[in-house]
Amino acid sequence: MSRRWPGDLALGLRLALGGGGARTAWARLALTATGVGLGVVVLLSATSLPHMLAARADRSAARTPVAEAVDGVDPVRAVQRTDEFRGRGLQGYLVQPTGPRRPAAPGVDRLPGPGEAVLSPALAALLRSPEGELLRPRFPQRVIGTIGDTGLTGPNELYFYVGTESFARPSQAHPVSGFGGAPIRRGLDPLEALLVVVGATTCLVPVFVFVVASTRLAAAARDRRLAAVRLVGADRGQVSRIAAGEALLGAFAGLAVGAGLFLLVRVLVPRITVSAFRGGIFAADVVPDWRLGGPVLVALPLLACAAAVFALRKVVIEPLGVVRRGTRVRRKLWWRLLPLAAGGALLAGRLGAEDARDPFVIAGVVLVLAAVPVVLPWLVERVAGLLGGGSPAWLLAVRRLQLDSATAARLVSGIAVVLAGSIALQGVYARTESDRPPSGDVRVLATAFAPSVAGAREFATALRALPGLAGVPVETHGLLQNAAGEEFSLAVRTCAELAIAGCRDGDVYATDRIAPGDRLWSDGADRTKPPHWTVPAAGYHVTAQEGAPLLVTPAALATATGVALSANATIPAAGPEVVERVRNLVGWNGIVSSLDTERDGTSALITRVLSVGSVLVLLFAAGSLLIAAWEQLRERRSIFAALMANGVGRGVLARSLLWQLAIPVAVAAAVAVLAGLALDWLLLTLVAHRPMVFDPATIVVLVATAAAAVLLVTAVTLPALWRTASLEHLREE
Repeated sequence: MSRRWPGDLALGLRLALGGGGARTAWARLALTATGVGLGVVVLLSATSLPHMLAARADRSAARTPVAEAVDGVDPVRAVQRTDEFRGRGLQGYLVQPTGPRRPAAPGVDRLPGPGEAVLSPALAALLRSPEGELLRPRFPQRVIGTIGDTGLTGPNELYFYVGTESFARPSQAHPVSGFGGAPIRRGLDPLEALLVVVGATTCLVPVFVFVVASTRLAAAARDRRLAAVRLVGADRGQVSRIAAGEALLGAFAGLAVGAGLFLLVRVLVPRITVSAFRGGIFAADVVPDWRLGGPVLVALPLLACAAAVFALRKVVIEPLGVVRRGTRVRRKLWWRLLPLAAGGALLAGRLGAEDARDPFVIAGVVLVLAAVPVVLPWLVERVAGLLGGGSPAWLLAVRRLQLDSATAARLVSGIAVVLAGSIALQGVYARTESDRPPSGDVRVLATAFAPSVAGAREFATALRALPGLAGVPVETHGLLQNAAGEEFSLAVRTCAELAIAGCRDGDVYATDRIAPGDRLWSDGADRTKPPHWTVPAAGYHVTAQEGAPLLVTPAALATATGVALSANATIPAAGPEVVERVRNLVGWNGIVSSLDTERDGTSALITRVLSVGSVLVLLFAAGSLLIAAWEQLRERRSIFAALMANGVGRGVLARSLLWQLAIPVAVAAAVAVLAGLALDWLLLTLVAHRPMVFDPATIVVLVATAAAAVLLVTAVTLPALWRTASLEHLREE
């Protein structure tokens, strides 16, 4: 028997290429290969994620400053600065050379000196463009070069090295003799791990669902070919092997198409500039992990063969024809609920699991999502059986669903899985958002470093001169230390702000821990040098409030030299233009934070990438629905031609096609909503011990998106329907 396998598989390959006419066979193969190829490119892209993250982390670590002294290298003093421009991250280093032999940074020929800058290609292009007009004041230096790929995490990253003569806060500068460190990878908290698990399964499960569906395209034509093979003497075992051979051809063609599409993705991915990818992705980083991708590529042909053979279980292929069912057997429900029950049991069994990446948690999520396409055929069959009369278009659609509900369920199963996973994903995301502390009404916090009270006043005056910021309060603070290393917070206030009776400019209000004549230095300053400020005896007052900051009126700091002060302004509301002008005013001698949108970087990256991934997979599901709909039109062209010949208008056929998609999608949406909410409850309540967050608006938007996909598919298939309904197709069998 084993000797007949190669011959039977080869016969299946030949029948797939030539059965039913070369043109029809190639069209059928193209549809199958496209469907499988889309799945392959998604899977290869997913298995490339570990290499992408590792490569980015390695390049980020390679540019990490190292303080250890290196022979023959004059260290530079460096301060890291992180900023933002129109929602895009902007970061780099301010460097102060101490000698001509500067250390080499990755991707940089030489570090810049005072008045010079080295920029990433994306940042240099942005500054040259009209869009970068508001950013140019932050980079008045002469650009002496660009940073190479080895010094960037992505092709669109905004990164810089700027030379400077001095720092507003010298204590923040550290000597750097080289670059290169170990990658730092922050662990995921439980909710972030849940986001990753749900997002990954939501993106991957629909791929396998549609790969299975793609191998069953043109099933009726395949069954007729197998009946002809039976007529010339093939037994049932040979029929199964020939069917597997036909599926193999589509799977192998899909692998080739998927590989080609993946290479195209590698070429196009550096052009992606959305903030979700944090500076973009280098094409060289998109490398599949063959430990994961290899088994997947091997499993896809096997999955295709298994699906093709499994599809024959209720088909009786005899020499004189094909009988799909001798008697109509209603589908059973009990075994279709087993994946859901098993998934729920696995998640419940991991009650309070510390890590959502636990294999049992992942298996539970996969089983719950996989239950959606398993239950759908039973439910679509029951709903179609309950539907009654109506318009001719409605009757045609309902009758078709009653005769073949399984095909309709397979068409929408991918969208149902995406919808269920997206609902669960949004539920976990909403939980992470609600767990974040509210930011209040503050939009922007601007902090400018100044070496004197006069410098802080200049910043306050310039800030209030910006449009809409005339009344913004500005507070001046500092941090001082005595010779023993004790820290004292400093607050500079006018007498009007202090509202203390008898206050005069030059007064000092301190606790008994500070006495007149105490010598104080700014935080981190060199104690071997003269103090920055000596507490004056004139105007000195002791406050009884324990732990209160050192309150100093401006004139009391007249004798201070080089005190590191911070002028802080809270801006309740500001538009993007004003925020960028505030950033330009602060420059690199301060920090500007958007408190209402500032989020943890890892959480932001996860949620953004998963949101993009969900949209792409939804488009993939819509594309798979379109391919399957086209195949259905080709398979039923003689039926449509007969209806046209009997006076059925094209409008009736178009509306019937819409109903044939809309009814299963409505059922799929109901199942997906229930499955998504159930999965959300299982994950949050049982695994993460968090209360569930119900967001009906998001669910409505997701369901509406699925409905829009159906309308779009129907609209795109209308031209094919007009061609298919031609009367000349009456001659086809």
